[in-house]
Amino acid sequence: MFRSKFREAEDSGHALYGARQIRDIRMKLLGIPLDLVRSRKQPPLIVGRTAKGGVGKTTIVGNAATCLALSGYKVLLIDGDPQATLTGLFGIDWLNEDITHIGELMKRASQKLPTNIKSAVRPIYEGGMLDLIPADITMADDSWLIGLMNREQAFVRLLEQELDFFSQYDVIIVDSAPGSSLLATTFMLACKLLLAVVTPEPHSIAAMDVLASNVHEINSAFKNREGNLEVHIVVNKYNQTKKPHNEMLATLTARYPAIINDVIVRDFVGFLREADPNEIRTNGTVLEKEPNSVGARDIIDLTKSLIKRYDIRLADYRPGVEAGA
Repeated sequence: MFRSKFREAEDSGHALYGARQIRDIRMKLLGIPLDLVRSRKQPPLIVGRTAKGGVGKTTIVGNAATCLALSGYKVLLIDGDPQATLTGLFGIDWLNEDITHIGELMKRASQKLPTNIKSAVRPIYEGGMLDLIPADITMADDSWLIGLMNREQAFVRLLEQELDFFSQYDVIIVDSAPGSSLLATTFMLACKLLLAVVTPEPHSIAAMDVLASNVHEINSAFKNREGNLEVHIVVNKYNQTKKPHNEMLATLTARYPAIINDVIVRDFVGFLREADPNEIRTNGTVLEKEPNSVGARDIIDLTKSLIKRYDIRLADYRPGVEAGA
């Protein structure tokens, strides 16, 4: 695995590189100075959303984050779901560990208190290549948001207050809870393009109407935003041998022709092997556990498309323009 370190395989003679080494190699090949200072601004923000659970949203988010990190990008993952599935996916036993979740950080920022955000981070890959702000069930209590002025802006305020921290990453990815909660709304309001995960099944497609309604409400209520909130759809768990899946995929394509990702993630049993409730610390994404699998190939292709769609860049590098200029 890439997670903890890299080493040279003695038997094969091939070098296995860690995420940080891959980043350095890519930057050298592109002629980007390794000490280039990133712009002090928020990097692209991807918020994973769905109005219905069980569609594999966390699988898509976790694997895409892994793929981005192993492609050389510095990634911050935020588990915004009280079920803490993403936290468990990366081997963190939130039941028995001291967790500071994103809700607590938002609360501190709203109260004008020091957030101590760095102490909340759990490093997944060394060198800040993949960091995680984990979650636990206590995040379900968002009652503190009810009486807060401009409560929907709580996550935006945290992003602004801790800009120095967030701007060190090339991309921020949030795995938000399914359904329509106030906490989920704060994440939606902070981004420009939601990543909606849907399966080619009737109930999942019907739930898209609920999400579309949420997006419409936000765009109607917050017209002072810089542009409307939009949606990008990823189809997951597709099985081409199932006639209903083909029919539902056709329905999705007809209903949302301009916003569906070209990469359709196929149903792959390896995604079920990512997590073991009896051995949480052995958990890991398909890209780590089965890197040569069909599932890993779909994730790699999907991640390539997301890099373009969200304009994710190494160290915020743009040819001819130095970061921080």
